This record gives sequence, structure tokens and C-alpha cells, in this order.
Amino acid sequence: MNEVSDARRAGDVDESKAMIAEMMKLLAKLRMLQFYYDCIDFYFDRSDFEYQEMDTDFAYMAFSCEKPFEEYIKHELRDHFEQHKYEWFPRDYNKKVAAFDRRTPGLFKEEWRGDAMVSLSSKNYICYLPDERHKVKVSAKGVEQGGGRNKDVLNLKGFETVVRDRTTLQGTNKGFRLCKNTKSIITYTQQKTALNYCYDKRRVLEDGIRTLQLEI
Repeated sequence: MNEVSDARRAGDVDESKAMIAEMMKLLAKLRMLQFYYDCIDFYFDRSDFEYQEMDTDFAYMAFSCEKPFEEYIKHELRDHFEQHKYEWFPRDYNKKVAAFDRRTPGLFKEEWRGDAMVSLSSKNYICYLPDERHKVKVSAKGVEQGGGRNKDVLNLKGFETVVRDRTTLQGTNKGFRLCKNTKSIITYTQQKTALNYCYDKRRVLEDGIRTLQLEI
């Protein structure tokens, strides 16, 4: 749903587009809620899955088996799922339609499959496979990762430290920019919060992991 981000940026520049941007954001959120309640929560027992985090264009969840859509859909709803699954997921019966549907807004595609995840917020998380492949996916909004930057913080130990010790870890951004006054290029070094335990969109419970909705 890159269209959502593009529309929001356009709305920031042109006030006449702000309504379109807000509408697209709300429709994206509606689609994510539909996916949870009308698909995942409908076809699976709640003891077999748990949402880990969600944003306007993705959802990470844990299932109790490796092939949930083949093995754990409620028996009485198996036929119903087969009839309606392409309302939620790309068609997969041949490569041509699969490639087309992967670019269709509103359909859900698998982004990552792993064994473990630590998520601090919707754009601040690490997914990994604790095996010989050591495959890792890291998201840290606003913190540079290219060229191995901040790898001493943006790793499994760093994320687990934030959750366990309820602390905040700092990162460093380095780069260059054009100075408008002197018309010259200058370099900069910026200290920035890389991993933050504070989460203000939900209530974090005493165990530091589970959350509940805000009482507002």
C-alpha cells in the first residue's frame, strides 16, 4: 500500500490533497481490521494465533504450526475458506495471475517467515531465524543501517535488552547535506534514539510484553 504513504506526503505539501490522504489512510486501516476480524479471527481459533504487531500496510503474527492455512483452519470453515481465499490473498494457481495479484492493493502477501520476533513498535522490530542461516530482518525507522551502521545496536541482543531492562538505546546517523547559506556541502553526525522501550499507542502490561488498548 505504498499509495497511502504517497498520498500522505502529497497532503502535507498541498492542503487540497489532505482529504484524499486522510481517506486513504483510514481505508487502509479499515482493510487491516477486516483482515483480522473477517479472515484470521474468523477462520482460526484464537489459541492457534497471536498478533505481534500491525501497521497500515502489514501485520506480523505468530501461528502454532508452520502451515496454518493448510492445517489449522477450522474444520467446518475449510470449504468456505477455499471459496473466498482470493478475496484476501493473491491467486496462486499459475505464475501469471500470481505476479499480477502481488501488485493488487488490498491483497495480503507473505513478507517474512521466521521463528522469532521482537517488536517494540510498528516500525521498530527484528525478525530472525535462530539457526545456521542466521537470517535477520530489521526495521528501525530513522536510523541508518547501510554499510553495517548501528549494527552494534540493531541486533537481537539490543532489542532484547530494551524489552528486558526497559531502557532506550542510542544510534548514530552520519551523512552530508547542502548548506543553503554557503552553497556548500557539509557533513553531519547525529545522535538519535534507535530503540525505545516507551510505547504510547497501547498500555504495556507488567510483563513488559503484552498490551491492552488505551482507556480513552
